[in-house]
Amino acid sequence: MKTPKKIRQTTWLKAGLLAVATCAATAAGAQITRGFIGAHEYALPDPKDMKPWNVFVEYSTFQSTSKVWNGNGDKTGVGKTEVLVSLSKFVHFWEIVPDVGIAMELIVPKVGIRDIGGRGAGSVSGFADPLFGPAFWIKPAPNWTLGTDMFFLQVPIGNSNVGGGKRWNAVASVFWDGQFDKLNWTGNVGTTLNGKNDDGTRPGTAVYVNNRLGYRMTELLEPYVGLDYEKQRAGGGNPSNYEVGAAVGMMFNAFKSGHISVHYQKGLRGENRPVSNNMNVRFAYVF
Repeated sequence: MKTPKKIRQTTWLKAGLLAVATCAATAAGAQITRGFIGAHEYALPDPKDMKPWNVFVEYSTFQSTSKVWNGNGDKTGVGKTEVLVSLSKFVHFWEIVPDVGIAMELIVPKVGIRDIGGRGAGSVSGFADPLFGPAFWIKPAPNWTLGTDMFFLQVPIGNSNVGGGKRWNAVASVFWDGQFDKLNWTGNVGTTLNGKNDDGTRPGTAVYVNNRLGYRMTELLEPYVGLDYEKQRAGGGNPSNYEVGAAVGMMFNAFKSGHISVHYQKGLRGENRPVSNNMNVRFAYVF
């Protein structure tokens, strides 16, 4: 059995992904895929020492920008757009075979988009395409977690007004977490493989890398910084694009069975996509 303190330190499996890059978030310019992750995102307990448990996580990203990166890497004004993406995630954890943990996840994205730049697009909102699938992890050392969520599927049943209901997509990643006394390094390398649209076109494959470095300043406060990168190949009539972004935030270990994290993400350089300028909130509750 884990103590409450250990639970707080080891329950932040990201699972899922904002594969909403393929659904609506990135399409609407919300952020770099998985740019919402925080400190301890993939810190998980040793499977042989745990009983089955659950976690509910709510991620919210509010993006507000009037700039895009053009093909030369310069910022260009296009009129202001606001995007709110919220991901509700439920995960059940258990040990599948000796020393290997499994997390079965369901992720439901909600998207709201408001054009306030005078381009006539108006406002739309709705449920985007949900994701589900398993993640697996091991503990190669007491202070390390290593895992993968390579079998996630995005189901095309979301609202078409926010980009849903178009195609099946597959999401895969390798993730890690290292604990070094008060320091925590967590991150992932992932990809989104897009299916075909009804017209036969296929958006380009996206590859992304996310890193978070946190420092446990007190029992309550853990500031962290992050560096993210995403590149998407040309496809579906769109050119290739990329962005590098930086994040700075704070994790509040305010509850015995959960936490709240807040961070700001800013685009540093990129091409052919909206400039990241967003606030991210993560709430997790273990039960």
